[in-house]
Amino acid sequence: MQPVSLDDAFGHASRLAMLGWLALILLPRWRGVSQILSGLVIPAILSLGYVVLIALHWHDAKGGFSSLDGVATLFQSRPILLAGWVHYLAFDLFLGAWILRRSQEAGIPHLPMAPVLLATFLFGPAGYVSFLLLRMVWRIGLAPDGVVTMRVGPPWLRGLRLEPSLLAAAAASFALMIPTGLALALDTRTLAETSVWLKPLKFEASLGLYLATLALFVPLAGARFRSSWLGRYAVWGAIIPSFLEIAYIGWRASRAEASHYNVATPLDSALYSGMAVAAVMLTAAALAVAVGLMRRDAPPLPPALRWSIVSGLVLTFVLGVWNGLAMGGNPSGHFVGVAPPIHPTVPVLGWSLVIGDLRVAHFLALHALQIVPAFGLAVWSLTHQAKPGLVAVGAFASAYALVTVAAFVAAMNARPLLGIG
Repeated sequence: MQPVSLDDAFGHASRLAMLGWLALILLPRWRGVSQILSGLVIPAILSLGYVVLIALHWHDAKGGFSSLDGVATLFQSRPILLAGWVHYLAFDLFLGAWILRRSQEAGIPHLPMAPVLLATFLFGPAGYVSFLLLRMVWRIGLAPDGVVTMRVGPPWLRGLRLEPSLLAAAAASFALMIPTGLALALDTRTLAETSVWLKPLKFEASLGLYLATLALFVPLAGARFRSSWLGRYAVWGAIIPSFLEIAYIGWRASRAEASHYNVATPLDSALYSGMAVAAVMLTAAALAVAVGLMRRDAPPLPPALRWSIVSGLVLTFVLGVWNGLAMGGNPSGHFVGVAPPIHPTVPVLGWSLVIGDLRVAHFLALHALQIVPAFGLAVWSLTHQAKPGLVAVGAFASAYALVTVAAFVAAMNARPLLGIG
């Protein structure tokens, strides 16, 4: 009997593991076959193969696990390298079976689990993290009556009602900041003199805040609005474009490529145009919520608070789309003017302190839906009177719009901030 070569053993082990993954993805519930094969039989066979390889070849191995160089030396041995590969196959398959079992216990449909299993097959721990994120989102989204009522936290937060799908999406966006922040700390690559991961991190924070704000406002429009087509758009018209943008910007960052103003090839141009369409859809969700709050069947709210929310949402849509289109059509990007070699900027935000920067007005536009309602809440809390509150909210919203327009005009005239930088 001829001994099995290392190359043949590699092929046999890989095909055996592939059989297990096919069972998990294609036969997730068929008479327990996937769990028997992928969670028990195949990992056990691969583990036995691993034990045999280690028993036969460990005594000849050089290197060790005390340092990265030691690990590199250890895996220069082909038998030990094969043992490491079999180790990877066995434990990733076992993890995949565990993830599928836990997802079934949680009632998660198999369709969203398929990419999670694929990520586990290809990248192991990345699939596990994806499952934890999906399970968290699924649990939040299962709220009864279509709302989540805050029952923990400070007294002023308890009793708040939030739309569960938007809340889950906001939680996912904030959770994605953890791996992005780690990438920011570990990756030394830069683009335009900043870390390639700074833009994805800022977008995850901004979109998470946007989705959380809509999650707070949608229940205020009432159950009938939430069940209407416009109400469904307010939810999914915000969630889907948000994660398309996060995925696109993160993908570009991983390649150290610009996500904005990248039209080097026809494909790049098409992707950039698609991101612009997604941005318009995203801000249109704010307008949809504003319409819901103005319906006659919307639950009662103090007038100052209602109109501050409506004003903030409308300003975010109108000013955000207007400024976004202007930025997208500006041939020099978000800067206007020629930056000197030494170019001071606002920390973290990166706004120029020397030349025009359209991002200032864009920031003000996109955060109107938080700032104007916060003012309305403060006015209502202090006065509890309808007419003075409405006058104050109207004056503040008008002033806010004028400041945003002033920031845009200053930037277009190559002046930083509001022309005072």
